Amino acid sequence: MKRIWFVLVLGLVGIGLTCPNIWAQATAQISGTVHDQSGAVLPGVEVTATQTETGITRTAVTNETGS
Repeated sequence: MKRIWFVLVLGLVGIGLTCPNIWAQATAQISGTVHDQSGAVLPGVEVTATQTETGITRTAVTNETGS
């Protein structure tokens, strides 16, 4: 019985370590300042970033310094 549990646990650990979806989590950060054509910063502007492969979008609003 102990051997069955050992093989089962070993198999689950092996699957967990070799499954690429478990390790495929990524994070990123985008930063910058929004300016108009005259170079003035634009507070309160909605900025949207889209991941082209998945179509997932993230939206943020600039602060008082345009960041």
